[in-house]
Amino acid sequence: MMQVFSKNNLLLISFLVFLIFLTRGSHFLTEFSIPDASLIVFLTLGLFIPSILLFCLFFILTAVIDFGSGFFDNSLAFCLTDGYWGLIPTYLAMFVTGKLIKNYDIKFNLFFVALLLSITLAFIISTNTYYMFSDKFGSPSFFTSIQYGWNYFPAYLMPNLIYGMIVFTLYQLNLKNYFLKFIQRS
Repeated sequence: MMQVFSKNNLLLISFLVFLIFLTRGSHFLTEFSIPDASLIVFLTLGLFIPSILLFCLFFILTAVIDFGSGFFDNSLAFCLTDGYWGLIPTYLAMFVTGKLIKNYDIKFNLFFVALLLSITLAFIISTNTYYMFSDKFGSPSFFTSIQYGWNYFPAYLMPNLIYGMIVFTLYQLNLKNYFLKFIQRS
């Protein structure tokens, strides 16, 4: 556990926490709308610091932000239904993808395919759990809920692909080790 919160990982953890606060879609801290980077934050955790403890802490952070936002502004509470808990397997899919990428030295083509598939799986999980368990759409079937949400897929996919390409570039540049060396010199 101490290795997870080592000095070497604290910079990355701090940056990812900052990114969550900066981009979390509908919370009261955002003055302007930057696409949500939560999926890629969980992928990054799996890639650089694959700790289930951190996964849980980051999920709790996102939930606190969302529920806090709903508390302060009731109009932001529209997604806080039973379907909200579908975000656990959604984020877990991204986290596991990061762990798998870490275990294999993959090149851009495979990274892109893994990223595309994991974002698509995350979309299917989050969309279906929202539509099926929110009680706002009756009791749609699995395929009906995909049909309802499919219009949102391009807006869900594109920012996450861009964020993912940035993470891949940083991963290939071994940026974490660069920061570690910089910190150790300071």
